[in-house]
Amino acid sequence: MFTFKKSLLQRTAIQTIMAVGVFSLATESHASFDQGFQNGISLAQANQQINLAIPGGPLADALTQLSRQGGFQLSGNADYLAVEVKEPLVGYYSVKEAVAKLLGDARVEYRWHEDALIISGRKSSQLQKISYDTSAEYEANFASYEGDSSDGADKTGFDEIIVTASRRSVSLQDTALSVTAVAPEDFAVGGLASLRDIIEYTPGVVFSGGSTPIGNTITMRGISPLISSPTVGVYIDDVPIGSRNPFSKGAELALDAMEANIERVEIIKGPQGTLYGSSSMGGVIRYITKNPSQGELSISGKVDLSTTKEGGFNQTYSASVSSPIVQDKLGVSISGYYKDVTGFIDRDASSATGAAENVNGFETYGLMAKVTADPSDDLSLSFTYMRSKTEFTGVNIVPLDGPPFVPTHGRYVSEEGKSTLFGVFNLYSGTLKYDFGGASLLSSTSYETRENSRESDEVAGLGGFIEFFAGTAPGSVTSAPFIGANGTHKFVQEVRLMSDENDTFEWTVGGIYSKETNTNQQILEGLPINFLLLDLNFPSKLVEYAGFANATYYVSEKFDITAGIRVGRVETSVETVDGPNLIVQSSPPIFNNSTNDTYSFSARYRPNDDLSLYARIASGYRPASAALPFPGFPPIIESDSIWSYEIGAKGKSDDAKISYDFALWYLNWVNPQATIFLGSAGSEANANSDVTAYGMEGSVNFFPVEGLEILTNFSYTNSTLNDDETFAFGGLAGESIPGVPEWTTSIRANYEFSLSDDMDGFVGGGLRYVGSRNTGFEGGIGSDGGLVEPKIANIELEDYVLADLRAGVVMDNVIVSIYAKNLFNTYTFVGGQAQPQINGGFRATVTIVEPRTIGVMVKLNF
Repeated sequence: MFTFKKSLLQRTAIQTIMAVGVFSLATESHASFDQGFQNGISLAQANQQINLAIPGGPLADALTQLSRQGGFQLSGNADYLAVEVKEPLVGYYSVKEAVAKLLGDARVEYRWHEDALIISGRKSSQLQKISYDTSAEYEANFASYEGDSSDGADKTGFDEIIVTASRRSVSLQDTALSVTAVAPEDFAVGGLASLRDIIEYTPGVVFSGGSTPIGNTITMRGISPLISSPTVGVYIDDVPIGSRNPFSKGAELALDAMEANIERVEIIKGPQGTLYGSSSMGGVIRYITKNPSQGELSISGKVDLSTTKEGGFNQTYSASVSSPIVQDKLGVSISGYYKDVTGFIDRDASSATGAAENVNGFETYGLMAKVTADPSDDLSLSFTYMRSKTEFTGVNIVPLDGPPFVPTHGRYVSEEGKSTLFGVFNLYSGTLKYDFGGASLLSSTSYETRENSRESDEVAGLGGFIEFFAGTAPGSVTSAPFIGANGTHKFVQEVRLMSDENDTFEWTVGGIYSKETNTNQQILEGLPINFLLLDLNFPSKLVEYAGFANATYYVSEKFDITAGIRVGRVETSVETVDGPNLIVQSSPPIFNNSTNDTYSFSARYRPNDDLSLYARIASGYRPASAALPFPGFPPIIESDSIWSYEIGAKGKSDDAKISYDFALWYLNWVNPQATIFLGSAGSEANANSDVTAYGMEGSVNFFPVEGLEILTNFSYTNSTLNDDETFAFGGLAGESIPGVPEWTTSIRANYEFSLSDDMDGFVGGGLRYVGSRNTGFEGGIGSDGGLVEPKIANIELEDYVLADLRAGVVMDNVIVSIYAKNLFNTYTFVGGQAQPQINGGFRATVTIVEPRTIGVMVKLNF
């Protein structure tokens, strides 16, 4: 039977695992134990496999027995171990694997200090930032760990986070590489089930777009894509997802997998070129899938029902089954979900397809199957299939008049014609891991397909464009049917060899091969004049080879240094086929090859158990590519790159009631890739100004009394042009990069309390603030005295605050929660653009934040 009480409730909010080091022993008077042993435990002994047979029963007894078999000292507060071990621990484990399993299941905080295992508290809930001691350790943890997922139904994402973080004796307060980790189940309690919801509670990360449920663009640390090639990498376990080619809309289609069977989401900020390769200049988002149980059958289900102001009824249903096939050797899990959202945007009667209500509603479903096998103590295998499909019939796009900008037809009214859109995503992946003794080999193989299509009437935005090329009078085009389709087929093979953990020198070496084939088709016709403007198809390919290495040298117990390098070669091609040949001329394939190196260096110093200081230097890039043959555009999109410099401090107070994490960073972005407009036509090239960005991020968590947690996050970002930009988008030196607010902040609070012996209650809420940001540039008088005219007009999006609230009860295997998102029904623009028009001027449109949504969520676990 699943025991939800004191498990999911204790982590009902997003947490930040601050640093390295554990919380020190509590100062209150607790019962304690101190089992000393003559022989201490070395790092080698800690990783040596021993045959264990520890029965269920009191956790304190189980740990005492393990300490005798493993030869280490055990000390701390026995009160924290007043729980039962539900499953015997039988088989071959290292000491640290066994401790991680026992204490991870029991949600107990601990740390290793020389030959002692110190028990120091119970794990809190709230946002957790996983911090690895070194970059090499994160490289070793790059794969999802077999111990990450449940062996039984009573494990949850937070426990697995700790297991992963402890693989290399990672303590909670000290690293030069940080990861914000989110368990989707925690946010689902409050009805927050989208990637945008998570990101707006994460400092230094910005979500934009959102006009469709699959249209997501992510910016980290001021590095906005500015083009269809992403600056933030997206991974599922070991697998890079999505296209890195500028012609397949990779930057606009960041995968939102929050409804899938996901254990946690890791958000890694700063360039990750040595670990993740190209297109991770700003950072990485990594989804860690749940592994099936090899111990016992578990079944779970969730129902979420809600209503949205200006819209209607929404419903989400999900279920999962996890079961052993061969006890402790082979397990399988199958999960799925269905989501139906009504929408809240109406279509104006003046549109090409007439009036309609709630046109931006959508339906989506997904499923995932996963098999894990452990044929021997040294060999482990996993296989995953994931699929999602989304269908929708309208977009969240509201036209504006101005400036000053106000909605043309009403606050929630669009003039876009009817759209029929769908997106399908499939992933097949397999992972093999073999422990040679002294080093481990990991091989990851994957194949991804993604298809997106759209049929819509674009007369509102492109009618005048068609009339210009057709040579007809304004108003002669009353309908502009558009068909767009793009797809990606991607194969990836990666191999890594990693040394075992030791206290002197650790290393990782590896290589990766990636090949993606992309399609992009666009057909546009003007009616009733029957003028075909576009029948365009530009298939493209991208092949990447790379080798990489990371190494860490432990100068002393308190000081270590890490260096990494990645050498990669990227080969690209694009072909253009257009029937009318009016805008783009057909051309045979254009090829481009480039080689890029990325580096990382970090140093970590721990003056004491409560403080960690670090410095990190790292680089990243996006690959060069052939360009479309637009007249006046360069034939090659050159590679862009960044160098980033970061220092940080992480720690906690002596009584562990306050923890903190602060970082200062600076980066230089050279030769930015960008979308360039010549009149109404746009394509990809390089801007003629570099970008400088700098900022700071911080998190402070408070645990004033038992059951109450308050965490705060903030970030400041300044990302501006170095010089007047006169080729791509027309901006003055010092103007901010579009889509980047200077300030973002958030605060979340959660209070847990007992209602009876069989029932607990919780109440919590949060505020998320996003500062004002631009969608384009203002232009003006340049440094040479000439006029710099913006090719992307600017709509200033005002700052906003959204409030969320939740309350509920936990009863053994049931959670019931009521919630409100956007509690005060704030109306604001969360995205927008001012598209150049063929006859001059701009057409301004925006995306609107979802109005207040009130709902109830029920989850069952067995």
